[in-house]
Amino acid sequence: MKKLKLINEDYQGHVDIMRHAGRGIVIKDGKILLSYVEKCDNYMLPGGGVEGDESLEECCARELLEETGIVVKPKDYYLEIEELFDVWQHFNHYFICEFVEDTGVLNLTEAEKNANYKHVWLPVEEAKEIFSEYEKYHHTDIALYGLYRREYEALKALDL
Repeated sequence: MKKLKLINEDYQGHVDIMRHAGRGIVIKDGKILLSYVEKCDNYMLPGGGVEGDESLEECCARELLEETGIVVKPKDYYLEIEELFDVWQHFNHYFICEFVEDTGVLNLTEAEKNANYKHVWLPVEEAKEIFSEYEKYHHTDIALYGLYRREYEALKALDL
């Protein structure tokens, strides 16, 4: 497993909040599964925070099911990205996942519903292109800059 560390310019130099998240890479028919946040017009690799004593694999599978309605089987834990931003230390644990089935049933949080979360399948190269443009947000939206830089690094590490 590869490890990367990304430090955003807004990092305050100390950590008040630490979070671990499981994220899934699902590729089917040459397309990758992404979460699309319609309200913000941005994309991300699906996943989210570990709850209770669940494993990283369990977190990844649960988050993908909740956000996309898709059942997956995490197979290969290939990457950990540690992010430092503001007062946060965020560990993102990326898994290559096997597609099992699309239930068509989402279980979104209120915030995700309000942001109008959807899932989309995009060609892998198109997703890489979207995330590769992270630098254009560097001075206008540091959160989106960090998100897109993280996801770009995750896709780059796949060696597809």
